[in-house]
Amino acid sequence: MSDRQHKQSPFKTLFRKGVAETILFLASKEKARYSDIKKQKYVIGDRTLSHILKELQKQNIIERKVLSTFPISTNYSLTEKGKTVAKCLKELKEGLTL
Repeated sequence: MSDRQHKQSPFKTLFRKGVAETILFLASKEKARYSDIKKQKYVIGDRTLSHILKELQKQNIIERKVLSTFPISTNYSLTEKGKTVAKCLKELKEGLTL
């Protein structure tokens, strides 16, 4: 299979369970740790959340930064592209709740 076949459609990624919620949560924060994201009310499993975060990184929607603290800490934040996506998701959410 080619790389193109392996790459998931951005729409397919965005509308999976927990993805939009994760993006909107990160939009409300400057940065968040994995545990902060996991505590949100749209609770999804660890494996699913890890997969979502990896996929959003591949799509250049979020950035992952590992801090050299003890214990090691990882922060996630939106990229500029992610901020644009979050803005669109907010507008869509507002439009659907009218």
